[in-house]
Amino acid sequence: MHQRFNEKAVEFVTSALEKLLNKQLQDKVQFRDCDEFKRFLIKDSVCFQVDESLVNVYPGSGGSGSKANVRIQFEYDLLNGQIVDLSLNAFNEQDAKDSTATLHLVEEGDLIVRDLAYMHLDALEGIVKKIAHFLCRLNTQRKVYQEQDGEMIELNFSAIVTFMRKNGIKQFEEQVWLGKKKDLQVRLFLFLMPDHVYNERMRKANKNAKKKGHQVSEEYKARAALNLFITSAAPESINIDTAWKIYSLRWQIELTFKIWKSICKIDRVKKVKKDRLECYIWAKLLMIVLCWRIVWFTAKLLDRHYQKNLSFFKAFKTLIRDMTRLEQVLSDGKSTMGKYLVEFLQLSNKKHILEKKKLGNYSAEALVSSLTITSEAKGF
Repeated sequence: MHQRFNEKAVEFVTSALEKLLNKQLQDKVQFRDCDEFKRFLIKDSVCFQVDESLVNVYPGSGGSGSKANVRIQFEYDLLNGQIVDLSLNAFNEQDAKDSTATLHLVEEGDLIVRDLAYMHLDALEGIVKKIAHFLCRLNTQRKVYQEQDGEMIELNFSAIVTFMRKNGIKQFEEQVWLGKKKDLQVRLFLFLMPDHVYNERMRKANKNAKKKGHQVSEEYKARAALNLFITSAAPESINIDTAWKIYSLRWQIELTFKIWKSICKIDRVKKVKKDRLECYIWAKLLMIVLCWRIVWFTAKLLDRHYQKNLSFFKAFKTLIRDMTRLEQVLSDGKSTMGKYLVEFLQLSNKKHILEKKKLGNYSAEALVSSLTITSEAKGF
């Protein structure tokens, strides 16, 4: 058995997954319409340790943890659940490198929402060249400029915070340039944070600065009082009242990674050789993608027929717990699968409904529907 886990076995599993991903990309079912954007792409990576014997293949960050780590890049369209990117890499292949290496996946009309690690200037410029759009936080080290009387003047965040506090302004928007040489023009959204949020940020910053033996800069103090977002989208597509809410949709991918680890146990790996490890991870991802398609299909039917939001966590838990049944259904063919999907929808209507929290409903359907961008349920 040990010998059967070789390069050919890895090739077989990855080919099966690639075929499944290509199939879902060919399915042109648009579950939810968004007039402003063709696709709503969110992306992030999940990392976990593997045995140090694989350090040459999957080098990690060193330190007190394992010297060997893997990183899985994952990107999907929040409007219809289509997976755009799924790849296995070494931990030291950082998100910033991935953001430019995968620019070919960006299409005209896309909205790209990612965290700061992906959104350096080269990536942002690449997205704009594709006639797509982005929404992200402004990097804390990135200086922004405005043109005044033919000169590029750096934005003074200390003065802005003072002005906002004095005049009771909680938010406003500015047109700015990233870089003194007019590298890229964007819209900047500035949100003044409540005092308790600012104080907590400063407490953490001062603690971290003390460890490193330096003081917190005045620039950092000013920015800590603000939440700063930048976008290349036009005001009719994203305005200041919807920007923060749209960015919060990125949290959906963190919930996905929680499912991968807590339910699918993708990070529970033993000391094995490289080929066996890769077979294990790719097989797990193959299982996840199969369940992903079922869960998204169920979520949209539940939304359409019952006006309810599906808990992806609860649905995945049921699917993984009864994986033997799903394997049998897949073996039996389309007719059995149709019956299985109907049964799973009925079960989900009773057991897999997303609970409403005090701070709001965090399903993708509820969040996308709540935006002022024109999004509405479409059906099949």
